[in-house]
Amino acid sequence: MTSTFPGIPTPRRTTDDEDRIRSAVLRHVREAAENRRPLPGELELAATLGCSRQQLRHSLLELERSGILRRRQGAATTVDPVALRMSVRMEEQFEHAELLTRMGYTATVEVLSRSVGAIPVEVQALLESDPASLCLFTVKRWLADGVPAMVADDRLLLPPGMTQEPGGSVFSAAADVWGEPVIWEIATPGAAIVDERMSGLLALPLGSAVMTLEQIGVSASGRRLFHTVEYHRPGMVNHSLVRTVRPPWCTS
Repeated sequence: MTSTFPGIPTPRRTTDDEDRIRSAVLRHVREAAENRRPLPGELELAATLGCSRQQLRHSLLELERSGILRRRQGAATTVDPVALRMSVRMEEQFEHAELLTRMGYTATVEVLSRSVGAIPVEVQALLESDPASLCLFTVKRWLADGVPAMVADDRLLLPPGMTQEPGGSVFSAAADVWGEPVIWEIATPGAAIVDERMSGLLALPLGSAVMTLEQIGVSASGRRLFHTVEYHRPGMVNHSLVRTVRPPWCTS
């Protein structure tokens, strides 16, 4: 038997107006799930969004097909919070700006700093690198509706003799300098208390707790090409993991 999981569908090619309506609907969906209440009625929601009921129904139908919304004639439209969580799965790799966009946010990315230097001692063993190796340090910040959502500290291992700074994402930069793409990520979730630096970058009080995601990018040949640590602002995106329950199934 094949199991399928709900989640926000991959956006198709749409007009700017459709994107605006879809993002606005998703914001209401997130708020409804957080407050454990149904969505407003179609007339009220269409008036709030400044769109026609036909335009609104198109967005609602997409979310209903994905399992996130439950609609019945004569009853309020409700949000399935489990299906909403399933739209952000830790076993699926998405560029974070795309993930934020799929959740209805307006996403922007800032490159805060870039430099080339010696690879940190604590990263050498993780990347199986020579102590004399250099790496490209990049700090990026993702914003959702203008609010800091995630900060990533990237360390891209550079080939011997290379000192220039490759551009693009850590994935495209790794493929450019090593001639092979990253096809696996070893991702380890964790938690951290933000220090003064991260407090400023995420606009959080000093000492706040955040989720972290440590990742190692591995190429097709098995070479470990980059190490990154992501710091996620609480409450912006809820990550979930789907795990297979292996037989025998039991309750003891």
